[in-house]
Amino acid sequence: MKLPTTIYSKLISIAIGPILLIALAAGLTVYTVFTSISSMALLFEKNYYLEELLTEVAAAENNLSTYISSRNTESLRQYYSHSRILGEMIPDLDTVVYTTEGVLIERDLARLVAGFLLTGEAAVQAKRGRNTLEYTKQHYRIQEMGNQIRERAATLRLFMLDNQLSSLTIFSRRMRRAIVLNLATIGAALLFGVFVVLYFTQRISAPISLLGSEARKIAQGIFDGTVLAAEGDDEISASARAFNLMKKSIQDSFNQIHAKAEIERALLQERLKNMEMTGLLRKAELDALQAKINPHFLFNTLNTGLQLAVVEGAERTRIFLEQLAALMRYSFRESDNSLATLKEELHHLESYLYLITIRFPGVFVFDISACQDTENALVPKMTIQPLAENAIRHGLQQKSQDARLTLQGRLDTDNLLIIMEDNGLGISQDRIREIFEAADQNKDLADQTTGGHGLSNVIRRLRHFSGRINVFSIEPLDPCGTRITINIPFKEVS
Repeated sequence: MKLPTTIYSKLISIAIGPILLIALAAGLTVYTVFTSISSMALLFEKNYYLEELLTEVAAAENNLSTYISSRNTESLRQYYSHSRILGEMIPDLDTVVYTTEGVLIERDLARLVAGFLLTGEAAVQAKRGRNTLEYTKQHYRIQEMGNQIRERAATLRLFMLDNQLSSLTIFSRRMRRAIVLNLATIGAALLFGVFVVLYFTQRISAPISLLGSEARKIAQGIFDGTVLAAEGDDEISASARAFNLMKKSIQDSFNQIHAKAEIERALLQERLKNMEMTGLLRKAELDALQAKINPHFLFNTLNTGLQLAVVEGAERTRIFLEQLAALMRYSFRESDNSLATLKEELHHLESYLYLITIRFPGVFVFDISACQDTENALVPKMTIQPLAENAIRHGLQQKSQDARLTLQGRLDTDNLLIIMEDNGLGISQDRIREIFEAADQNKDLADQTTGGHGLSNVIRRLRHFSGRINVFSIEPLDPCGTRITINIPFKEVS
């Protein structure tokens, strides 16, 4: 037997359950009522039968008395008519509708009626033979037997009445049971219906919610490789399979675009060589150093480079210069002690990491993520980028491939956690101690990066921002690498 597979067929199949339960309870109730009514109806019919029997006995007795006393032919004819009816009614007394006691009373009554008819016939024959002593004797017996028949009929009536009362009691009890059964069945059907609704709501809504969540990720450009479960044959599983195919198709398209972009980058590099762009950039760098790299001059130069890239259709160069301009603009904005949102810091970090990937193609793998609730969290400006720069310079740059840096931002109760890990050369415990000693003594280490954004400087600014000491931790990873954890109070932009 093939089980239903579609959601529609499953709902129809399960909905039949409560209907069958209610139908079964209704059938049992109808059967109980019909059986009880049939039994009681038979008792009432038997009671009517007794009335008719006694009427016939009385009529036969009266007509026989009239015939014996007056020898009236019409009375004899009427007596035989009533005797014939009584003879036909005797077999009906053996109908079993109650216990053995009632059967014995009925059989005794049938025996008395049969004896009544035989005695009546004997009285008629004695009257015809003019045997006065005999028909007088038989007539007297007829009267006695008539009284006995009425007595036994009264006993049977009382017994039948008792049975009727018992039947009514049983009928009432059965009806109460039927009502309880009906209520229990309806309650079970309602509970079953509620369970089915809740179960199918969860089974249907959960995959649809997951499908919507994955669709939103694709809309945001996130392809994390998650494959939706699609083992069933229902509509949701079919949608999940179609979604997986669509996602794979989009990923393949992105891979093709990336490959095409790599080819265009190679062509652009060749074109830059032909136009001696390298010489122009070096000359601009020397001029910038001689002019102490005035920010306005630098931004004007970058804008000129952007325009040149747009005119020449060098899309990759344009993106490179835009990221460099964003990086410089963020660095020159306000003072080092100003605040920024975590979203701005991560955007600045992404610009820096983009330039690193251009400089060292195919070497580094970066994974930057933060919960949406943390994007508006306040942090000291230029906090995260120096950590990444330090990890690349002292841990990852020596690796020729598979150099990985991950960063995660999330909430922990009322605190903001920023966790950065790399798989570089690692850090010694002595170096960790030197960094924290420099931070405690408000000093900079000898090899701090230009601009004072080394680790000890970052620690001091985080302590000043949060008003507490334990905001920064460094730990080496096994077998290699380093983990840095920032734990500061969560403060949002007002």
